[in-house]
Amino acid sequence: MCELFAMSAGQHYTAQEYLPLFADKARDNMSGWGIGFYREGQVHIEKSCDGIYEGDMVHDSFQRLARVIGSRIIISHIRCPNAGHQQESLAQPLTDHFLDHHWLFSITGEAPGGHGYESPRPLMREKLLAARVFEFVRDGMEAQQKACPGQSLYQALAATCKQLISQYPGEYAFFLATETVLFAFLNHGEILTYHPPEARGESILLTTVSGGLTRYPEHWCAYPNEDPGCGQILIVSGPDLLYVGQV
Repeated sequence: MCELFAMSAGQHYTAQEYLPLFADKARDNMSGWGIGFYREGQVHIEKSCDGIYEGDMVHDSFQRLARVIGSRIIISHIRCPNAGHQQESLAQPLTDHFLDHHWLFSITGEAPGGHGYESPRPLMREKLLAARVFEFVRDGMEAQQKACPGQSLYQALAATCKQLISQYPGEYAFFLATETVLFAFLNHGEILTYHPPEARGESILLTTVSGGLTRYPEHWCAYPNEDPGCGQILIVSGPDLLYVGQV
């Protein structure tokens, strides 16, 4: 299955120590990768359909980006071979602008009926579950905000996620971010969090990789979800996990 990584920080940080570890831990998922981040309020995404490894080394482009990207939010996705997508344009993360924010989105999971969602504003015509789920989330949040203008982004997202797992049952784990806030949703598996000690409390890492990205899995805090009929949302801003709630 594909794997996800995210970093949230109180100021611009690189993830140069942890993105290569993410690549190493996810080395079996070798059919493509992507990194999304923000620069001057705008989304930038670098993608490749190459394997994350070149021989015994992490792909040079991936390593270079890990060193040079500085952002308050960084999201990375490593695609599994079973995804079956060879086009670079179909790699994740994805992005769109709505509700006055530039959003980043990346997902792992399976939903047999998820391809059936038809958005009035499709991101792309290709058959890609990530696009259909992102469209569903975007359209749902916009509808929630229109119906109840005073709702927070969290409330709109929570209501939309309930609709998602009800209308299109499956296994989902995704990261959805604005320029300063990161939302994580899951209804299967687990998401792990970690405060890098060298960052002195200024950043937090999140990943779907089992056991985390460091030598000591016990240093990572796990948020599991075993019932696909309900889920949970984590809200992160800067280095702080602000909220964990059931939906």
